[in-house]
Amino acid sequence: MRKAEIVMVLAVVLLASPLLAGVASAGDSTNNTITPSVEQGTTGRLGGGDWVVVHAGSTNFGVVYGTTQDSNKLYIFADYKRYIAGVDYYDAQGNFIKTQGVPVWTVVAQSLDRFVEFKDTDGNHRFDMRMWDGMMENHDVPVKSLNLDRAWTLSDLTNETVGNVMFVNFTLGISDTQYSYMWSEMMRRPVPAPASLGDVAQIAFTFHIRVAVEDSTTVIPWFNVTINGGDQRRVVDRSFAGWREFTGQSVNMSVKYDQYIEGWDFASNESNLLLETRMMFGNVVPSEVLNRFRMREGNRACDHDCMEHNREFGNDTGSIPSDPRDMQPENGQGAITFADDWERIGRFTWSSDVAIDGQQEDMYFQVHGGGPWSFEYNRVTFVGMHVLGAFVYPAAQNTIFHDPGFDAVSYELSIPSITNLAPQSVLLLQLAVVVIAIIAAVVVRTARKGRN
Repeated sequence: MRKAEIVMVLAVVLLASPLLAGVASAGDSTNNTITPSVEQGTTGRLGGGDWVVVHAGSTNFGVVYGTTQDSNKLYIFADYKRYIAGVDYYDAQGNFIKTQGVPVWTVVAQSLDRFVEFKDTDGNHRFDMRMWDGMMENHDVPVKSLNLDRAWTLSDLTNETVGNVMFVNFTLGISDTQYSYMWSEMMRRPVPAPASLGDVAQIAFTFHIRVAVEDSTTVIPWFNVTINGGDQRRVVDRSFAGWREFTGQSVNMSVKYDQYIEGWDFASNESNLLLETRMMFGNVVPSEVLNRFRMREGNRACDHDCMEHNREFGNDTGSIPSDPRDMQPENGQGAITFADDWERIGRFTWSSDVAIDGQQEDMYFQVHGGGPWSFEYNRVTFVGMHVLGAFVYPAAQNTIFHDPGFDAVSYELSIPSITNLAPQSVLLLQLAVVVIAIIAAVVVRTARKGRN
């Protein structure tokens, strides 16, 4: 998909969305004590459906899933406000005017998209997902798939608060589910799977959410800005003033999600089962904030952060590598982290151990690539990153069990803000994350690092 086509897709989404509210100056206040609360119900976030979410101050952390009314895949997400900088304003005579924080609203999400069985004929535990989508030929042999964009059943929802920590547990599952597609060797593409192919007895994701509120201290880069005539847009001079320390409360979010697959009918012992996943983050950046960010970076708001990740995951060719990169950690604990210069935004983790019919074996994680994305709408800029990857499991006679994780930290601070972040902007960003997930399989970057 070319860049022009991507812009058109996003434009359609934006035109179908409510207009963003105007941006107004306001102070930011934070309660002295944050008490987490849990909500279960209907949401329009991340494609819609139902959600189980923990609210803690301005932070939201939870799971969105499809229902009979709104089919959807599973999304694990966190959204929260964070400060990328602070500014002390002075007039041309050096008189102090005011202090303001520079906020953005961040959304971090992981989607669980589909299972694909393939015969690993070369034994490298990797599969080029373009082949299943009919975009190329490969030595591995696709077999069948099951899409996770569907209605899910919620069960065993519990929550408990111990001190300053909230624990929420629940299961999202499907049972006796027919396969979605099977590979046709004659047509060289997937075709709808017939009922005679059978079904999967059970697929369940059991989520163990932990949200802890703690007193904490963090630092934020600070700048001195000289303005002319009281107009913040007429900057005479700017300089980095150092790092400023703030005390507030942090919201430490983590989730372990047990993946349980029972009764997948593997075609052969050569088969592997791939769980396709997309990891994404994005920032809502109003134009006033973008100008302050440019003051720090001297370029587009996305440049430094995105290019840092681009060096890790790819180059500028815009193409998918023919052989996905295997991320097999030496210590058995893998992670993909989104971060900027001074703060971790979100981290996705997994263990290389997987239980196959109750016996420990090795699983693999593959990365096709990733890259930056950005667009502007109604004086609001949206910037972010995406990574396309997959968990790869060996064949089982009956059951597969694995428990990846996801964690993030937000800081609830009392800093006067340059602008209010309209809730519609956050909703639009999450809608954009869904669109990016749809096109991510095409707009990825070639990995530079050597493959194992």
